[in-house]
Amino acid sequence: MENPQVNQQAVDDYRLDVTDFGPIVRANVNLRPLTVFIGPSNTGKSYLAILIYALHLGFGGSAMRGVLRRMGWPLSLARPGASIRKSLRNWLAKVEEDSLPALPADVATHICSALEQANGFGRHLEREIGRCFGVDRLGELVRRPGGRVAAVDISVPQNDTGMVRYKVGISQKGIRLSGQLSEGLVPTPEIFNEAVIERVKYWAPGGGIENAEVRDLEQLFRFLARATFSTLLRPVCRNAYYLPADRTGVMHSHQVVVSALAQNATMAGLQPGEAVPMLSGVLADFLSQLISMGGGRRSPLRRMSEFGTPLERNILGGDIRLRSPDTGYPTFAYCPSGWKEELPLMRASSMVSELAPIVLYLRHIVRPGDVLIIEEPEAHLHPAMQTAFAREIARLVRSGVRIVMTTHSEWFLEKIGNLVRLSELPKKKRARIEDEEVALSPREVGAWLFKPSNRPKGSIVEEVRLDSETGLFPTGYDEVSETLYNEGAHIFNGLQEGDEE
Repeated sequence: MENPQVNQQAVDDYRLDVTDFGPIVRANVNLRPLTVFIGPSNTGKSYLAILIYALHLGFGGSAMRGVLRRMGWPLSLARPGASIRKSLRNWLAKVEEDSLPALPADVATHICSALEQANGFGRHLEREIGRCFGVDRLGELVRRPGGRVAAVDISVPQNDTGMVRYKVGISQKGIRLSGQLSEGLVPTPEIFNEAVIERVKYWAPGGGIENAEVRDLEQLFRFLARATFSTLLRPVCRNAYYLPADRTGVMHSHQVVVSALAQNATMAGLQPGEAVPMLSGVLADFLSQLISMGGGRRSPLRRMSEFGTPLERNILGGDIRLRSPDTGYPTFAYCPSGWKEELPLMRASSMVSELAPIVLYLRHIVRPGDVLIIEEPEAHLHPAMQTAFAREIARLVRSGVRIVMTTHSEWFLEKIGNLVRLSELPKKKRARIEDEEVALSPREVGAWLFKPSNRPKGSIVEEVRLDSETGLFPTGYDEVSETLYNEGAHIFNGLQEGDEE
């Protein structure tokens, strides 16, 4: 029986409606704290996961924030006129120590208009999507056979009944972007955090600018527009990190890449005619983050380092270690429990190499509120370790990290299903079960099945709900089991008949 809460889109979630993208004919996905993509190979799971990553980088990455500052977006419209500047000046005079007054109606309307038109922003998003997929022309991402345009609609709910939507059209010509804010949805002071309030005080009387000039007021307007954008689209503006399916190979070749970088560090540039292999943005980002790991470049906010320890203790049976030699590039090693000497990752098991990046990301990069996209987390893991890892994934979700993952593992899904059903037990009964602290509510988990379609040719992506009787997500894996069982029974019968002869 379906849980009615699952059908409601929470404020911290957002929805993607995708058509004719890659192999995907149609996908309607609500991005929840734990979002799972399942289905046969070559149906577009990675396509959609990479698209989600590109959208997060495009809308909210640090590079995006720099782009907004440089290009003055979203003020590719006409600059605020004299009446709006006057309204802003009057508004500044009412700013108090710890709160902001309501924005003047004409200022709020102009901000919303700028957000909807999104002039100039599409170029940045186009570059980011192309980079992440490693394509020169975005037309290569349009489904074939299919339409001439791939459509991506992003819907972000607000605290009330309002909605912010951005429509992205992808074609041979590039990207066409437009936004839409629900009627009556205006930026109110309540949406701004303390950092925004402190910045506004800079423009207010007594905050350093006693008599705001035209340029100051234009800067203030741009700042308010950017703050409104990042606040209204907060779910898709989160920092995102992608762990690709071939991360084991990257970890094994990491030292080779580092050696090449060190060798070329003193060169003025590449030799003429030297071939430069191209990487997709996903792989390039993964490699870049590994190389810069441990460099102390991130501010000392709370990371998820304490959540890497259970992975090491419960699954890896040892520690993942990072060293920063004189070259400045990190090296990684594995030290089994009870050993004094470390092993290079290349000499460790494939399970260790597979999970090492996750431990390292939790220790050095990922923070609560970030999005961590993991392809095939079950790779190289024994079924018992797959279920143990599923429990640690649930622990991450409980701590505030949002997970998007692709998987082929029935063991993994069954464990997630158990954790969801566990949340429905009364507290007294739940307390006697080992995994009580990592139980997930039905609203926190969403599973989407990528189903091959012949007419039209491609994949249809639909949500699959947890069966309340079996406790399983309907994935189609049972058909494989049934086929194997029937095959085995047929062979057994044949052997019995042979004995009788």
